[in-house]
Amino acid sequence: MHDVIIVGARCAGAATALLLARRGVRVLLVDRAAFPSDTVSTHLLHPTGVARLRSWGLLDPLLAGGCPPIDSISFRAGEDLVLRGAPYACDGIALSLAPRRTVLDAMLVEAAGAAGAEVREGASFQRVVWEGGRVVGAEFGGRSAFVERAALVVGADGRHSAVARQVGARVIRDAGTFGCQFYGYWQGLPDVGTQIFVGGGQAVLAYPTHGGDHLVLVGWPHARFAEAKQDIDRHFLAAVAASAPGVAEYLTADARSGPISGSGDLGNYIRESAGPGWVLVGDAATAKDPVTAQGIGDAFAQAQSLADRLPAALAAGPQAVDVATAAHAADRERDSATAFETTLTFAMGGNSAALLPVLRKIESRPDLISMFYGIYAGQVTMEEFVAAVG
Repeated sequence: MHDVIIVGARCAGAATALLLARRGVRVLLVDRAAFPSDTVSTHLLHPTGVARLRSWGLLDPLLAGGCPPIDSISFRAGEDLVLRGAPYACDGIALSLAPRRTVLDAMLVEAAGAAGAEVREGASFQRVVWEGGRVVGAEFGGRSAFVERAALVVGADGRHSAVARQVGARVIRDAGTFGCQFYGYWQGLPDVGTQIFVGGGQAVLAYPTHGGDHLVLVGWPHARFAEAKQDIDRHFLAAVAASAPGVAEYLTADARSGPISGSGDLGNYIRESAGPGWVLVGDAATAKDPVTAQGIGDAFAQAQSLADRLPAALAAGPQAVDVATAAHAADRERDSATAFETTLTFAMGGNSAALLPVLRKIESRPDLISMFYGIYAGQVTMEEFVAAVG
């Protein structure tokens, strides 16, 4: 019998598998995809997440594989207001990264396997196995159906988590949906770090990723989703031309590296995340609008939290496991509460006109500009920032 079965092998699931396997936990990591595999994502990883990759020994391999470090950010909030600075540092790391998910996810899965986790790809989760009111395993289909038992089943299967449905995990907070985002890849843009252009009811971002590409992203209010997706190329390019003409000139057909992707499925919610024999991580547990690009970092933090608690609990038995997963969920809700509310504020447009008077005060203060970026990264509260500005 495995100690832990993890359903979903992207950032939350693969990171959890990696950390548990390194501590001697017998892990089965299962995903319906075969890696490398892509998924819709902002790609962006703030210094908090980069610092975790370093602590796990994965930062150097990611950089060596061609993921460009991002050490500067420019934020244009008006025609005459541009803030330029560095990401807000964490544990001595003042870099952001925007790895392709085909690279990052595959690297995490490979590292989990190298640490001793059993990885099964191309297997689709069907249902949990109950015994005496407790989850004791999971059933899978795909190329070959199988059932496995474990002391704990981890649902790391995203926003529409089938594990969450199977265990009856309630949504305890549904804060609504406010935005939609689309992005594509282009060659040839100058590497000047992350560029952010906010105003006119939309946001445009550009930053470097693998293979010499830049990811260019457009964010609109969710009310624009139905209209935009009818002719996404036209609406996307028009938005970039309006907000970031210096970026738009590089978005030629010849320089384009693939289709424009995106989603309007960007709800903000918190689910009940732990119960007898089960726990949820990543977007299965809680999800925020990608306006703050905290998803990958959140997944890493939750993986670390579980890995710090579970090995001792698994050795102590089922009741200890349930105590550990309940404590993990409670701490996550407490520690992420401010970042959740800040993300909602930004998603509803709170990063625009109301902030301009404050942002003008920090134009020539690189330290405070970095601190402002720390709000987006979930490292600094708005109250702390405003108090520092004075």
